[in-house]
Amino acid sequence: MTRLPRRLLALLLALLPVGQVTAQEVFDCVIEPSLTLRLGSPLTGIVAGIEVERGDFVQRGQVLARLESSVEEASLALARARALSNAEIEARRARQEQLRSELARAATLHERSVVSTQRLEELRANVQIAASELGLAELNRRMAALEVARAEALLEQRTIRSPVTGMVTARNLGPGEYIHFDNFILSIAQMDPLHVETFLPVRLHGQVRLGTVATVRPDAPVDGSFTAEIRVMDTVFDAASGTFGVRLTLPNPNRALPGGVRCKVEFGTAAPMMPPAPVPAPTARR
Repeated sequence: MTRLPRRLLALLLALLPVGQVTAQEVFDCVIEPSLTLRLGSPLTGIVAGIEVERGDFVQRGQVLARLESSVEEASLALARARALSNAEIEARRARQEQLRSELARAATLHERSVVSTQRLEELRANVQIAASELGLAELNRRMAALEVARAEALLEQRTIRSPVTGMVTARNLGPGEYIHFDNFILSIAQMDPLHVETFLPVRLHGQVRLGTVATVRPDAPVDGSFTAEIRVMDTVFDAASGTFGVRLTLPNPNRALPGGVRCKVEFGTAAPMMPPAPVPAPTARR
């Protein structure tokens, strides 16, 4: 076998792109959902109903289950009735207008020495008291509106909504069962994007970086090749195996790819990596 001269070998190595895997390398990987959530409840109680089944696709914010909430619904109805009632304010306002009229007449009569000064002062005090009572009634009206918001929040806590868009992977409870802080109702898996987990030898730590693009090929029966991008790189190596963990993000907008599939990831065809962004210098405080 003919060996290249040392100067020629050094020249070829110098011409290689920096920050790019120089040969096609294939590593084992696993495609997983980006999130797997167990949905419980901030409150304990009886499950009134579950509106989805295992395998259903759900949107973020969709109602998944409800707890028994007859007491909370009654409290909300009572709070709304109080907030909508304007009777106390109207009564206090009418009383204030009446006292103001009496005070005006008493002032006129006081100028004619018909009404005593003591009676005039009493009417003035009553007008001030009526104004304070009207202000208190208006405050009670605002407090009633806040009570409605509180009752709505308590009722909303008994409604379980999906925090993500994904698939229902498990149903742990059914209607009539009791939920507490140690169990969950449903399990949701976010399928877009997917995460590709792999382990690379430490010799590649300086060659692959955040943003490096790789090709992912799922094992049978899933066919095809897909492009994923490195989003997470472990900075602590596994000394026993001489590897470090890498997570790639794989878009899956049509949910064509399932989770929990073994795959192969290739870095040989990866696009050249961008140099790391410079760290901005700290701004001097004045």
